[in-house]
Amino acid sequence: MEIDFHFGVTYVVARVAGFKHEEAEIIATSSQYVDDTKNEGTLEFNTGEAYYRMITAHDMSDYHIALSSEERLTWVPFHFLPGNNSQGPGENPYFNKLICRPNSSVAQEMIKNCILKKDRKFSLHQLGITAHVYVDTWAHQGFAGISHKVNGVKDIQLLEPADDSRGRVFWELIWREGLSATAAHYIMKFTSFLFDEWFPMGHGAALHFPDHPFRRWSYKNGHGELIERDNHQIFVDAAENLCVFFQRYLSEDPGASVKGFSTSERTLISKYLLEFKNEDPRVRLGQWIQLVRENQFGFGAQEIFYASHGENSWKFAAYGSVKEKVGWCEKFDYKDSFLDSNWKLFHDAAKAHQIEVIHEIFPKFGICAI
Repeated sequence: MEIDFHFGVTYVVARVAGFKHEEAEIIATSSQYVDDTKNEGTLEFNTGEAYYRMITAHDMSDYHIALSSEERLTWVPFHFLPGNNSQGPGENPYFNKLICRPNSSVAQEMIKNCILKKDRKFSLHQLGITAHVYVDTWAHQGFAGISHKVNGVKDIQLLEPADDSRGRVFWELIWREGLSATAAHYIMKFTSFLFDEWFPMGHGAALHFPDHPFRRWSYKNGHGELIERDNHQIFVDAAENLCVFFQRYLSEDPGASVKGFSTSERTLISKYLLEFKNEDPRVRLGQWIQLVRENQFGFGAQEIFYASHGENSWKFAAYGSVKEKVGWCEKFDYKDSFLDSNWKLFHDAAKAHQIEVIHEIFPKFGICAI
């Protein structure tokens, strides 16, 4: 999923579930920040204080993305939670267990862990991180967070929108040039081929198609099976289960009987997930922000925004940096407010999530990831 769901839809679902604006904004920002936290190492201050930054994603240009240890520390616990289903073709059932499955038993244990530990200072931040991983079990289903042939993708067919999106999908977002439909189509095919043959990690070979809420498409997976995907129905199901998760968190009971969406809430969210078809996720996010501004969901008109860096970001509020990435030799002025800053609490939560998922939850299912 992309920023329109991880921030925009997550905020809406949190408000519908019963969270206040300030709480929902922390949850939604933490959810999206999982995709944007690509800087790690020790943050140093001029007066001697230091804090180790957690990494929860990698740039595609980062060589660490190709390291097996980084896959298992980052992509597996934060983006491709194992579904623990060893069934299926292939010579080694372990790799089938690592394939992401929607709302799996592992995912249920993860959200239970989050609910039962809600008394921590960073609990809302961990709730946002958990929400990101949880909904990605729907969008990333069928793929694993490691480089392996189980992630193979061949013969992609775009079924809806029917115009094949003019073949541009994400290339137009990168270059902002009017490629011909034919040229962009073959570039798309070639890029998918490169990922499929050389670096079959996650859904790289499927490009951005799993992340589009409006998309219907099909492909042949690494076992040669034909997979048909209706992303709209998948995303609606993810949003509805996210609402249930949030309501159970508020009730402090992972097994609580809660109402989930009302009929009207489900209808509205389903409608906009299907109608917002722009290829640029930030354009789609702007449409969700406008819905909130217009009080389309009935919880009150509100201005919301997201900034991964810059003067309006959590990073700037915590230690004064406006950069997307901090250099290794940079030092900053320490403020007493740093310890309670949203940026620091997010990283505290990310560290806790990684440890608890890999070392507490996975062993319950016999999964040895790293």
